[in-house]
Amino acid sequence: MKQNEFIQLLNLQLAQIQEKKLRTKIYLAIKATLPQLKLQQDFKCPSTRFLSETLGVSRDTLEKVYAQLEQEGFFLRIKGKGTFIRAQQTFTNSRLTVSHTIEREIDYQLPENIENLEQLFFDQNLNFFADGMPEIRNFPFRKWYENEKNVLNQEGLKIFLKDNEAGDTLLREQITQLINLHRNTTISADQVLIVNSTQQALYLCGRVLFSPQDKIILENPYYSGAYILFKSMGLDLHCINLDSEGLKIQECAQISNPKAVYVTPANQYPSGIQMGEQRKKQIIEYAEKNNSYIIEDDYDALLLNKSKNTAILGLDPYQRTIYLGLFSKYILPSLRLSYLIVPKALVEPFKRYRNYIDGSAPSKYFQMLLANFMQKGHYFEYLRQMQQLYLQRYQYFIHYYDLYLADFCFIKDHHPSMQIACYFKTEIPVTLEGALVKGAELKGIALTALSQFYEFDIEYGFVLGFSSLNHTEIRLCMVQLRELIQNELARLT
Repeated sequence: MKQNEFIQLLNLQLAQIQEKKLRTKIYLAIKATLPQLKLQQDFKCPSTRFLSETLGVSRDTLEKVYAQLEQEGFFLRIKGKGTFIRAQQTFTNSRLTVSHTIEREIDYQLPENIENLEQLFFDQNLNFFADGMPEIRNFPFRKWYENEKNVLNQEGLKIFLKDNEAGDTLLREQITQLINLHRNTTISADQVLIVNSTQQALYLCGRVLFSPQDKIILENPYYSGAYILFKSMGLDLHCINLDSEGLKIQECAQISNPKAVYVTPANQYPSGIQMGEQRKKQIIEYAEKNNSYIIEDDYDALLLNKSKNTAILGLDPYQRTIYLGLFSKYILPSLRLSYLIVPKALVEPFKRYRNYIDGSAPSKYFQMLLANFMQKGHYFEYLRQMQQLYLQRYQYFIHYYDLYLADFCFIKDHHPSMQIACYFKTEIPVTLEGALVKGAELKGIALTALSQFYEFDIEYGFVLGFSSLNHTEIRLCMVQLRELIQNELARLT
């Protein structure tokens, strides 16, 4: 490698990098050049004086770039000799690695339950009818940015500190107001615990409330995130079928000493059944009689009509309900903020275990931004807009479903929010589901298979989300899915 070759490579990178600040642009260009070097011996870089004349930039700028690269370990500068890149160093994606790493297959003998954990998220469809994915293109980003600026001005650097409290006081108060008003509850802010995700909330329930072999009742079909997580914890899971009112609590009579009942009553996932108030009261009485907890996963209730849809938490006089709520399905998926509402006596043990596994409460920065966003009314205003938008998209979905998918599937009675379960008709071979998922993968499409949510009495089909798709996108996806089904049916028959 000669210096003029190095400069040629550097010029190519400079031409490609879109960065206004000159110093940063040169820094990025040099880092992008490093992986292309094939060094047989130590390479002496052009001096900052020579390179400044060649590139037509100030030497001071290049000195700062060289100094930064030296601090990061990319350059070695020797007084009186120059700046070097060591031959035994290799660069991958502009990061320093050691060239003598031995690549070989290693059997690390992981515990058996890790295989179950690896399956936890394989069903999480992030494109093509993505279920549970909110529309973010309509999000009021300008209001969010203005809110962020105001919070930074008011709170200063403390917003970046971590703490071990249950959560930001204002955020807990705003959550309390929201849930009391729209889920017909009477909770207080000191019952609210902020966590990173619903999955973390479920994990905390498993660690704080349960012991191995405890009996947990779930719905069939079930939410796979809860089912696989609880199973990996060694819990004894009992899945119970549904009727038009939700979980058949009468079928739980023969289960002795159940520790908890896990339900998604506002909009059962994936069936879309909305549990009736009488059934909710039956579950509450069952839990009281058996000294059990109720875990109420209210994952998308705020997108539904609140009339005749009171949360179990609001009906439970015995303080047995653990309520799970979130924000990622309503506004920004990457926000990573959820919450638990628990009896006051359980807040401290839940908080301690959360801090034990995470080291602190979730990001204070995002907690305070969200709290102020809610306080100003922006959050609920956006929810209201999304309710109207999702209802419109649901109507588009049903229209195009009738046109393109009704020949192969049927839809059961449901309460729409963000996704719909589509069931194969009896004449459709059940093998189509697996073939369809694999065929879709070849086209870079992820389909959420319906059968994965059943322990028994398995039904086949797919779960289709529509909330993140506009009118045109829904139609295009329907056309593509119909073509996939026709191709796979032709191949199978």
